[in-house]
Amino acid sequence: HRRQLFAQTLGPAEGIPVTESPGRPWTQWAVLSVATVGFLGWAPYHLVPHKKWKGGGLLGTLAGAALLWAAPTRGPLLWALFGIVLLVSIVTSHWAEKWLSLDDPRIVIDEVAGVWTACLLLPRLPAPFLLGAFFFRVFDVFKGPWGRAVSRLPGGWGVVADDLVAGVIAFFLTKGITAAFL
Repeated sequence: HRRQLFAQTLGPAEGIPVTESPGRPWTQWAVLSVATVGFLGWAPYHLVPHKKWKGGGLLGTLAGAALLWAAPTRGPLLWALFGIVLLVSIVTSHWAEKWLSLDDPRIVIDEVAGVWTACLLLPRLPAPFLLGAFFFRVFDVFKGPWGRAVSRLPGGWGVVADDLVAGVIAFFLTKGITAAFL
């Protein structure tokens, strides 16, 4: 009975077999809630049915940017939070990918890690921060050979790695533009 209730909370026709869970159904629910950033990655699927790419990555990027904007601007706490975001992204993406599908677009915790990578060392001013987030989305959506190569890594590493690469490229591009024009 609990398995049926759990499958119903995920939405119609999206029930996930609980038997593959590393623990109880609540463990799977907790991991999926983190991997989808509070089920934010699921929102577009209820708004725009029958289309694969619906904007979950954009929502994850906006959530990640908001979380980083609220974080300390420097110091050990910032770096500890960044380490936690990376670790949690890799682990939850690994398990969520097993339950959903390979690099499922509902998994948006990788966008949080990517936008943090892009904007972490930028000044907390609107122009550089928004530019970094914008370039991150561009390089995340239009993956070059670098993104496709690292996305072949196993499990959560592959889900998160292409976003980290996009974040690094976005950071350097934003840093160059802001140094030249701002």
